[in-house]
Amino acid sequence: MMDDIIKHEELVDRYIKAGKTDAAIKSLLFLITKYAQKHDFETANSLREKIITIDPMALTDAIKAHEIIEDSRRRPVDKGHMEVWSRLYDTLTMDEANILFNDMQERTFRPGETIFSQGTRNTYLYFINSGQAKHLYLQDNREMFLKRISTGNIAGEDTFFDATLCTTSLFAIDRVKAHFLEAGILTRWQGTAPGLEKKLRAFCEKEEKIHDLLKRNAMDRRTQRRVLLPGRILIRLVSNEGEPIGQTLRGHLGDVSVGGISFQIKVKERGQAQLLLGRKLHVRFNMPPTMTEVERIGIALGVRYKANDETETDDDFSVHIKFDDLLTNKALNDVERFLKVMNPS
Repeated sequence: MMDDIIKHEELVDRYIKAGKTDAAIKSLLFLITKYAQKHDFETANSLREKIITIDPMALTDAIKAHEIIEDSRRRPVDKGHMEVWSRLYDTLTMDEANILFNDMQERTFRPGETIFSQGTRNTYLYFINSGQAKHLYLQDNREMFLKRISTGNIAGEDTFFDATLCTTSLFAIDRVKAHFLEAGILTRWQGTAPGLEKKLRAFCEKEEKIHDLLKRNAMDRRTQRRVLLPGRILIRLVSNEGEPIGQTLRGHLGDVSVGGISFQIKVKERGQAQLLLGRKLHVRFNMPPTMTEVERIGIALGVRYKANDETETDDDFSVHIKFDDLLTNKALNDVERFLKVMNPS
């Protein structure tokens, strides 16, 4: 990182000597951000004063520099944007890095807030600096969890580069801080940085494709034999430490495979069921013929909505989870044989 800073400082001096004031200021803003994120406010302020020295009329840039510094003062020391995205910036020239950074904007999303919605047009490319978000896919009233993204992941690349609708919805799990680009910037880059789009595309290609996730999810469900399983199930959320926490929910079993289970629960609001998606759950249920209690931890991959009639105050939701630890094929065979004996028809 120090080598990168030294190179940018040398670049500023070259720009000033060449009379390229705008380019020098962009490099200074780049450096101010890096020093502010390291909480080296003395150096950051010195660079801010340099902006006014080389161009007394650059008040907007001086104000922007001040806001960058003050924003960093209010935050604890953490991995800054430049450090998180060093793999990207390392692929760019100094000019391209300056252009990319200065064309980005920042946004913070609250827990549960929608970042983009399935079936809509999204023109933003998001760079997740901190926090976690989840990709959900809706099909036939069933919501499926596809992927969790966090610091260092990109979102929206499929609709940013190509004029397509969002295949999934993306929701913030906790407080998400991100930089983003607007797709219109690609046209401007053709004149200012003709190689930048190609490099950014190449970087985004490293992200796992949503289409591949959907395909793999469908394959998993088709390849695992599923057996209807009557009975009740107890469900609790799981903490980051892997321990069951909170209130116990009660539901009715649906079907079971060696890799997962489905069950139905009643909740008053659809949003409450959606909060389960992508969360780790601890479940307890009994397996015939011995009715041995089984405990498993798994991730909620799907929620299917089933509206009830007007006399019902709650709605039914079918939840599908994928186990961390598989059941045995023998256990599933025993269940199937037992149910055939009990229901020979």
